[in-house]
Amino acid sequence: MQEKIEQTIKKTIISLKDEAVDLNDQIFLFGRNDALFDSVGLVGFLIELEEKIYDEFGKNITLADEKAMSQKTSPFINIKTLTKYIQKCLNE
Repeated sequence: MQEKIEQTIKKTIISLKDEAVDLNDQIFLFGRNDALFDSVGLVGFLIELEEKIYDEFGKNITLADEKAMSQKTSPFINIKTLTKYIQKCLNE
């Protein structure tokens, strides 16, 4: 399941970005100057990703909620942290 989640994240990023992006597990999604998304971009990305997660896994999850925001480590740092968080949400 982890690989499928990671591929879904990467497909979503590619669909939203105009330029080519090196999508390794450690690329920063949010929270740094060199991150892929600013706060507005992150919201759009998460909305699109939630739809793709539903299409792929048949389960509605909310990624930008109080639970995500209250994590000790943000799930939005990179693809690896987001993959782990989505897997946790899908298993609940």
